[in-house]
Amino acid sequence: MKVIFLDIDGVLNTAQTERIVMKERQLTGKDRIPIDLERVQFLKEIVETTDAVIVLSSAWKNYGKMSEGTYLPKNEKMKELIDIFHQYGLSIYDITPVTNHGYRQDEILAWLQGKDVESFVIIDDDSFDLPLFLHKELIKTSTTKDDEMVKNMDDCTGLSQSQVMEAIKILNKKRL
Repeated sequence: MKVIFLDIDGVLNTAQTERIVMKERQLTGKDRIPIDLERVQFLKEIVETTDAVIVLSSAWKNYGKMSEGTYLPKNEKMKELIDIFHQYGLSIYDITPVTNHGYRQDEILAWLQGKDVESFVIIDDDSFDLPLFLHKELIKTSTTKDDEMVKNMDDCTGLSQSQVMEAIKILNKKRL
């Protein structure tokens, strides 16, 4: 199995996405989650090209729960994301467990334990709590240094076409 450990904020959106959604809200009075559909299309390209599954490692995972192999959203924000995913033929395969100190690295390692994973990639805007995966499985969608935490959405570029190609290369490489 090939796995994409997916963060949401800073990966499927950027500071520009936030500004666009705010402007739309002011003009139309309608609210929507700040998700950039072009970045969702990029994610779809990775999934379709590699046949990978999506494991949610984002804090967004806490807006729902897994039940009998299906992610069940608990709030409107997550329902809207799931609807967007379905429009693109995407689904959440699983979520990483919550650990005592909440480091994504530990959550990913815990999820990987005992699973038959051929390859995986982590797509995240932060790297401060993922040092084990730096320069190997991590695709970082921000301009911060590797040991820094993203504090401002302006640092986030979101998933790009070049990162799509990088993710595909990582996922198609067999683990030794």
